[in-house]
Amino acid sequence: MTIEADTVFRVLLVFVRVGGLFVAAPFFSRPFIPVLVKVMLAALLAFVLAGFAAGPLPAHVEHPVGFAVALTIEAATGLLLGYGARFVFFAVQTAGEVIGFQMSLSMAQAYSPTADGSAGPIGQLLSVTFLLLFLLLDGPAHLVRALVGSFEVIPLGGARLTAGGPLLIEWTGAFFATALRLAAPFMVALLLLDVALGIFARVVPQADLFAISLPAKLVLGIAALFVFAQGFVALAPSLLDGVIRDLAEMVRALAP
Repeated sequence: MTIEADTVFRVLLVFVRVGGLFVAAPFFSRPFIPVLVKVMLAALLAFVLAGFAAGPLPAHVEHPVGFAVALTIEAATGLLLGYGARFVFFAVQTAGEVIGFQMSLSMAQAYSPTADGSAGPIGQLLSVTFLLLFLLLDGPAHLVRALVGSFEVIPLGGARLTAGGPLLIEWTGAFFATALRLAAPFMVALLLLDVALGIFARVVPQADLFAISLPAKLVLGIAALFVFAQGFVALAPSLLDGVIRDLAEMVRALAP
């Protein structure tokens, strides 16, 4: 039994696109998933999805330099698709950091193995909560479906990478707006508390405002977080819809 060279090239190119997605996509890029597991899963998906990439291979794929160029394009395609799905997660993480800063928890920065760096406790809480909701709502399955659709629309080695950069820049502003909308209730509540504390300081000048403000902000923030958590669970499906829309828009942008 002989294996044709075109089949080998096709599977390798599909593997690189899947690997690029796993490097950047939500859940798959988390460090708690072993690298060997990611490689094996990417190889399995490459063999399964190679049939969806039925278009012609690039004319230069049999040349070493041309094959390297095609691999680079496929890796960049997978990375763009993965990062396109992460902007909502960036928004949730940023909202948590803003909330923690407003609650005077910025001094409680700790190393987060999931974020591979330091992160505030509220940011970690919201990120892990949204990741669990993402899993419950079949988020990884939606990522795989978008990946399958990309092979039907974007030919191997033929992605229009120049269209991905402006789209990511546009989404950067959108994710800041989403983060501010998520953190707005906390910002307003804690701003009103600051105003009340300022009035209290004017009425009772001898009061230790620093000793009062920190516990008050923490109690109000925890109470607001309890109320926010109930609405955040209900908001998760619409945030996931945003992830799906971003992926579809990125696939359309990369199509030649």
